[in-house]
Amino acid sequence: MVRVITQETYDEVVKENIEEFSMSPEEAIDDAVKQFEAQGIDLSNVIKDLVISNDSETIQTCLNVLTARSKSNNKDDCTDIQDSLQKLQTEFNKDMARRMLAAKHGAYCTLIDLIEESKDNDTILIPALKTITSLMTGYPDLLDDKGIALQIELLDCQRDISTVQAVLRWIRECCIKHEMNRQNIFQANVLDKLKQLLDREETAGSELKDICAVFRALVLDDDVRHEYGKAHEHATAIAKDSLAPLTSLLQRFQNDKSVVGDLMLTLASLIVRNEFCQTVHDAGGLKFILDVMVDYPDAEKLNRQALKLLKALAGNDDVKAHIVTSGGVPLIVSAISRLKNFETIAAAGMACISALTLRSPSNAGVFYDCGAPLVIVDTIKTHPNSMNVIRQASWAVRNMSVRNKTESREFLVHGIEDLFLNAMQKHGERLEEDIKAALRDLGLKVQLKERWVGKGGSLRNDD
Repeated sequence: MVRVITQETYDEVVKENIEEFSMSPEEAIDDAVKQFEAQGIDLSNVIKDLVISNDSETIQTCLNVLTARSKSNNKDDCTDIQDSLQKLQTEFNKDMARRMLAAKHGAYCTLIDLIEESKDNDTILIPALKTITSLMTGYPDLLDDKGIALQIELLDCQRDISTVQAVLRWIRECCIKHEMNRQNIFQANVLDKLKQLLDREETAGSELKDICAVFRALVLDDDVRHEYGKAHEHATAIAKDSLAPLTSLLQRFQNDKSVVGDLMLTLASLIVRNEFCQTVHDAGGLKFILDVMVDYPDAEKLNRQALKLLKALAGNDDVKAHIVTSGGVPLIVSAISRLKNFETIAAAGMACISALTLRSPSNAGVFYDCGAPLVIVDTIKTHPNSMNVIRQASWAVRNMSVRNKTESREFLVHGIEDLFLNAMQKHGERLEEDIKAALRDLGLKVQLKERWVGKGGSLRNDD
């Protein structure tokens, strides 16, 4: 369990060091930090130099200005408001401790009230949205029902691209590592609003990227406080409404590498059922992915996202077959070989091969014909310290070998046995099972561990 202290407790220790031990402020702070860290106390929620800085006063002063604005009858002069919002955003961006301090002073409610009364004033609304996003970065617990209702209302009534993007970024930040926020936002029919934005012909590429970011945030499963989330349910609902439109947008933004990358990443996160793979294929998604790999051979990010999407599409056996018959295998092998120095490409490529060859000896045969064994071996050599790459490679070797015993000898010719044994020695039990399974399916002798051994006691029936 993580131990924490309050800002007040920390400040008292620093002041005590200054007053009773005649330390300089810098020495007092350094000594206090060492004391608390030696006791195993997490100081991430504490502003360490608050005693010698005026950050607390800056935050409080700016919040007072915003509060006074709400009570004032004169709403014309926005200069002081914009200045205060900029100062607050600067403070919030420094660290979590300042965000927590501001929250204690009522920053969330103050900003919500300011946003609500400034819906028709973009000069205040946009900076206010950016400021509340900074406040809630890594601190999504602040969101309440009033904030969610305001988010939905803004998506419904705002048409300015910059304003909509600011709202979408706020929503995304509220979803990260917070399962209940995701569920509550989803239940507030945010999907309908996102679908409307998606269907607008005037939707810009930058706006589309933020829409995709919210889609991906809604299907995260990253909140350790909740054992079971609704990522799959959210992904299913989004996919049913938006998978085909998202796929069709690939063609519209084909010349914008950044947008295409975001679209492919989003599609991969939404393909959680067999029929969704077919939906993307029928909408022309497969052809577009392969075209991307041909048109942008040296774009690491695009090729990585293409490999991830191909892996997701391989969840449907018919689409998996089409990937191979459409010429996908040489493109995949070539991309891995060309960009294998990038660990992310190496891991995504190995996972893609593993998915396409699973229970498919004919697909594995095509990979053998295209030189995949040598590429896999070279990839392992390039990333001997990456457990993810080696694990994915071992799965790929298994799937390519288990029903292709004759062809699998090619792995042995290229020296994969020594590489796997070295990796097992380096990484130990963390990779032992995966590597031993691959060596076994290559026809090599391995010593498997018995996970459970009976004691030999006789069974008795009391009936």
